[in-house]
Amino acid sequence: MKKDLIFAPIMLLVGAALFWLKLTGMPAHIAISVIGVLVLAAYTATTKKQWKIPTLEIMMRLSYGFALISGIVIMNVRGIAALGIAHRAFAGLFVALLVVLFGLKAIAAKKSK
Repeated sequence: MKKDLIFAPIMLLVGAALFWLKLTGMPAHIAISVIGVLVLAAYTATTKKQWKIPTLEIMMRLSYGFALISGIVIMNVRGIAALGIAHRAFAGLFVALLVVLFGLKAIAAKKSK
């Protein structure tokens, strides 16, 4: 749970910063997404054996990956509205799964005390 207390707030801040594209601008948006990838990779490497609900953990990471990939495609291909919708949907799914998983882990930690 200690790693979750470090990871979840950082990723929530990353997610919030990524949703504020109009305030941060595209260069910062790209840099923040790279930071998110690094934090997510480090967290995955250190906690993979402690996953309580592996399906949701994998879905959370996949949704970040799909949001990242669709964002890269959007930068190179203009005018496809479905890409923008998919990008936002996967980003929202990532944040929702992050909150749900962190909440479930916090409840489980509280019950074990």
